[in-house]
Amino acid sequence: MVNIGIRTDGSSDIGMGHIMRCLSLAKGFRNAGAGVFFLSRFEQGISRIRQDKFEVIEMQCRKIGHSDGFFYGDVSELEEDAEEIICRIKEFNLDILVIDSYNVSREFFLKLKPHIKKLCYIDDVNKFVYPVDVLINGNITATTFNYTKYSNDEIMLLGLKYNLIRDEFKNLSERIINRDVREIMITTGGSDPFNLSLRLAGIILSEEEFKDIGINIVVGSGFTNVDSLRKLCKKNANVILHENVSRMSEIMLKSDMAISAGGSTLYELCACGTPTLAIVIADNQREMVDMMSSEGYIISLGWHGELADMELLQKIKLLCADYEKRVSLSKKMQKLVDGEGVRRIVEEIIKITS
Repeated sequence: MVNIGIRTDGSSDIGMGHIMRCLSLAKGFRNAGAGVFFLSRFEQGISRIRQDKFEVIEMQCRKIGHSDGFFYGDVSELEEDAEEIICRIKEFNLDILVIDSYNVSREFFLKLKPHIKKLCYIDDVNKFVYPVDVLINGNITATTFNYTKYSNDEIMLLGLKYNLIRDEFKNLSERIINRDVREIMITTGGSDPFNLSLRLAGIILSEEEFKDIGINIVVGSGFTNVDSLRKLCKKNANVILHENVSRMSEIMLKSDMAISAGGSTLYELCACGTPTLAIVIADNQREMVDMMSSEGYIISLGWHGELADMELLQKIKLLCADYEKRVSLSKKMQKLVDGEGVRRIVEEIIKITS
């Protein structure tokens, strides 16, 4: 049996996007008969991984800083991280190591490479030439990045054909758009570092014409503002909190439109055909949101800190009122991702490992 190690983290500070897409990939490997082990630190991410019945090798917690939307450690900490991973490769007899983290360097990969049969990296940003065996970027922007191979035999799995969307978003029926908006979904991902859920709900609740509209707020495992959201829910019968969500697609399908942070959630909303207003909450989301907006899949609201409440309310009202726009968006969205990305990635990696 092939043994897969997946090195990734998630928390209220980092967010849960890396964890969620790696869980999607892990399930693909498990379905293919591989053994899967996560190497992770931080309680929130580990807890979410264990919900899906995967074994977690808990990594030693080290000081992690933040800069320009990316999390990093110093050089010595990255070296220690590599040393610990190498020990785990040997201990658990890992054949393949998948890394999904922005906290990487060329030296980090080169230190790991001799100790693993195949080294894979899930990327979003093309920071440098990655010395890995398999590079994965399933984003809409991936084919514009002009990646350079470290070696001739490096495999690059780029673009929406290799998008890591979960199985629940495959083979969904064509969306029927209601003429009137009855429910609006708010999602900021696995965490809500800028307290946007509360702000967005408050903006909608402030408008008299929205008094009968249901507000579906998705509460991720990394949220630190749950108590405030629960208080809001008690005061407003039309506000519904969705905690410990097992099937996100159900909320997306029941909501007539969504306000969402950028990131992989946008691909899920596309699969469901849910007309979406997207807010950029991290620098690494800018290019993706801009491209999806310019190509007519979503409507971008721009950077979260630059959007005034009245401007935001106006854009929500415009989309609510424009039935034809919502129909147009929905039809185009559902053609974007076919849901077979995980299967394709697993097949490619297993093939080169055999």
